[in-house]
Amino acid sequence: MSMHVPTMFLMVILVSLTMACCTAALWRRSNPEGLGYWALGLTLHGVSFILVSLRGALPYGLTVVLANLLLLSGFSLFCQALLQFQRRHLAVIWLWWPVPAALPGLLMLPDNTAGRIVLIALLCTYQAALMLFITLGRRHQTTGRGQYFVMSAAALGILTMGVRALTTAFAADQVQSLTSSTPVQAATFLISCVVLILSSMGLILMTKERSDACNRSLAMHDELTGLPNRRYSMEVLARVVAARQRHPQHLSLMMLDIDHFKRINDQHGHLAGDQALRRLADQLRARLRLQDHLGRLGGDEFLVILPDTPAQGALRLAEDLRRSVEQLHGQRADSAAEDLGMTISIGVCSLTPADALDALDAIELADQALYLAKQNGRNRVQLTGAGGLSTSDPAPLAPAQPGHAEPDAGAAAS
Repeated sequence: MSMHVPTMFLMVILVSLTMACCTAALWRRSNPEGLGYWALGLTLHGVSFILVSLRGALPYGLTVVLANLLLLSGFSLFCQALLQFQRRHLAVIWLWWPVPAALPGLLMLPDNTAGRIVLIALLCTYQAALMLFITLGRRHQTTGRGQYFVMSAAALGILTMGVRALTTAFAADQVQSLTSSTPVQAATFLISCVVLILSSMGLILMTKERSDACNRSLAMHDELTGLPNRRYSMEVLARVVAARQRHPQHLSLMMLDIDHFKRINDQHGHLAGDQALRRLADQLRARLRLQDHLGRLGGDEFLVILPDTPAQGALRLAEDLRRSVEQLHGQRADSAAEDLGMTISIGVCSLTPADALDALDAIELADQALYLAKQNGRNRVQLTGAGGLSTSDPAPLAPAQPGHAEPDAGAAAS
């Protein structure tokens, strides 16, 4: 089956401009994600092929020089788009040097079609390799599979342009014009369509996957502290409790909140209250193990899930947290130093391997312990178990030393 190269030119033009319109329609000024650069690059790519197809009807400077400069500029914009998506920068010289580098060769080779083809193919090979390098550089930080579309397109572009440069260099006498219907010419423009579609769909898919991941994170995390929210925390607790049914083990929960939090908001303002919540969240994060779970249930109330942690370990961690928060010195959002006098009360629920309680029952016990801690004066730790409540006097409990975990403790050191 023979392929008509001028017809394939038309196909490349239609694909370029159609994908440019689709990409531009998705672009948003507030969150560009590289789509604007990509749409402009596709537009320049399509215009360059329009100019080439008019060779003979328009001057050499337009159909050869300008057309190839627009083609190379389009690929530079593709690289710029990928960098904007990744929110990083690369020196301009690495992106744009092929454009000015091509100009002398195009001006000096007006009658050497093969020479121009080799020159542009080599420069396009570099730009495709740069696209692959940029994409690979953040492959672990990029969510989803759209990036593999872009990688595949870049690799295909490297292979196609590399083969085109080599075959043209070794068979220069067989190249009559850019539109000659040779197998290499036809394959080049056919694969060009595939590369455009594959890479464009890849970037669009990458933006969608990132947006979906962001939405999932917002749905499962608290915006102020960055901690898992109530919904996510309850799901984690349900999984931990279900795992205890298969492999019985100790489990401790801590419910805690800030004493007189409303007074902090009333006296110092809501910005100071927000800062107090963030500082408390930081204190908690610093003293938990990787397998522990910390979440914000709402308001100033937090939940800590401590798998495989007996009562004594949970109490030591709770006392360590209580003392560390008591020693904090608050600072208002307007940077005027002022002691907020923040303290916390903690209710601890500890279950032995023999205790069979569901997630809601365990939460209820921890909540009761927290309520009693507040009733008994606040700034204290209260312990409960499946058998009922028992008051824990925190004074005799030595806090866990920084850098060392208690042998039976359910929390690691900060």
